[in-house]
Parts: sequence; C-alpha cells; structure tokens
Amino acid sequence: ERNEALGLLAFCWLLAAGVFIAVKWAGTYTPPWTLVFFRMLFATLFLLPFVASHYREMASSLRNHIWTILPIGMLGLALTQGALFTALHHSSAINVGIVFSVWPITAVILAALFLGDRLTLVQVFGVILCFGGVLVVVARGNPDTIVNMDFNTGDLLVIAAVASFSFYTVMIKKVTIDLPALPLLVLILGAATLASAPFFAWEIFHDERISIDWHDIAAIAYVAIPGGGLMYLLFNTGIAMLGAAKASVTFYFQTLFTVILAYFLLGEQLHIYHAAGIALIATGIIIVTLIKPGNSGD
Repeated sequence: ERNEALGLLAFCWLLAAGVFIAVKWAGTYTPPWTLVFFRMLFATLFLLPFVASHYREMASSLRNHIWTILPIGMLGLALTQGALFTALHHSSAINVGIVFSVWPITAVILAALFLGDRLTLVQVFGVILCFGGVLVVVARGNPDTIVNMDFNTGDLLVIAAVASFSFYTVMIKKVTIDLPALPLLVLILGAATLASAPFFAWEIFHDERISIDWHDIAAIAYVAIPGGGLMYLLFNTGIAMLGAAKASVTFYFQTLFTVILAYFLLGEQLHIYHAAGIALIATGIIIVTLIKPGNSGD
C-alpha cells in the first residue's frame, strides 16, 4: 500500500506541475484569474459526486463556519493561485516552481510564531539556508540584484504566494470543523471559486486577452480537471493511505517535475544559479523536517 500511495502522490504532483506549464504556455492568451476561477469551479464540480454522502454535514458546517471557510478558501487557494498564475506571466516556470517550494518552511516559521511550535538552532540554520537558496534564484546569481532590490515582479509574486499558502496551512491546523478531509476540501474550493469570481469579472471587462479560442479551452480544461479535480482527489487519497506528514513531504516531486517539464516542453534553460538555489533549499528542507524539537537525538 505504501508504494501504491507514493505512486498516486507522484502522479498527483506530476499533474500539479503540469498546471505551471499550462499556465505559462497560455499566458499570451488567457489571463491568470480566468484560469484560477475555472480551475476552482470545475474542481469543485468534479469532486461533488465523491462527497455525496456528506452533503448534509457539509451544509451544516457551511452554516456554522462560513466565516472561517471563506477566508481559508480566499487566502489558501484563490489568492495563492492568483499570485502564482500572475507570476508565471513575468517569470520562468522553473523559477516559480523552485521559489514556491519553500512554503513548507515558511509554514514551520508561522507555526512557531502563532501555534507555539519550537524551532531548534539547527532548524533555524536550515531555514536560513532555504531562504538563502530563494535569494540565489530570485537574484539569478547576481548579488547586485539584491543590493539594488532589482527583483523580477514574478519572483516577488511567488514570494507573496508562499506567504499566503503558509498562512493557509496554519489556519487549517487551527480550525475545528468536524468534517472528513475531502468534503472540507470541496467547501474550501467552493469558497475559493467565490473569492476568485470578482477578479475574473474584472478581467472580462479590462483584460484584452479575454477571448474564447482553442488555447483558452485547452488551458482551462487541463488546469480544471487533470490538474484540478483529479489532482486534489489523488492527493486526498494519498493522505488517507500514507498519513498527512509523510504525504506532504512528497510535495517536492512537484518542484522536480516542474523543472523537467519546463525544460523539455517550454524550452526554458537551467542555469548554475538554479542548481545552487535548489541545493541550498533542499539542504535546508532536510534539516528543518528531519530534526524535530526534543527529538534531535533520535
């Protein structure tokens, strides 16, 4: 079962990496919030039949926790993806994939600040390594970029997405909504659909890329179903089989697959600073995730 779960999760992150590629490819034709809105909408509709037996509980949870579910959906899914998809219009998919990979570390920091989780000095060193790796990537290996604060707009938007998704993970830990994981996810996806609707409406009237051609249809179809509903279903299944802690570590497959797909499908180039950034981030992640407070001698 463990190997089956790992296989499902690897496929899940391959589909998720494909979203980065599809959004980057469609950037000339399809505005970012249009993709966010339809991804959330169709993912919600795709998953509804799988939670049919929980409709009554979901309705009750929605009534009792609407002002918890809405902010979680807005922050964790709508704003995170809006920032990511917009970033892909300004930066390479490789850069976006690598920089976004540090969100679990940011979540660890926020958990220490808001939930009282402790960090060891060694873990703090790991955090510093991670963010050093991010600086290497966003500066493209040029220290003058840091000194002059001359960062790419896309890379700054990814950092905003990292912050948004990290707050989301902390909020999820604090909520006490008595629902199984998949029905709760469907409610959050529905909330994200509502939160992204005003941005989508703005694009309809103000973005010249709004149109209906095969590029839009292809991109929306991919990010909504294989890269949306199916990906979320696979991740939820993998968590049920493997446990949340172990399943979350497999997230780094997404970064690996994004780099590979961007290289082969988009023709993006890998540079020395990418390798240096990945090495620093990976080392930091290993230090932070493997060394737990109070268990460093285990």
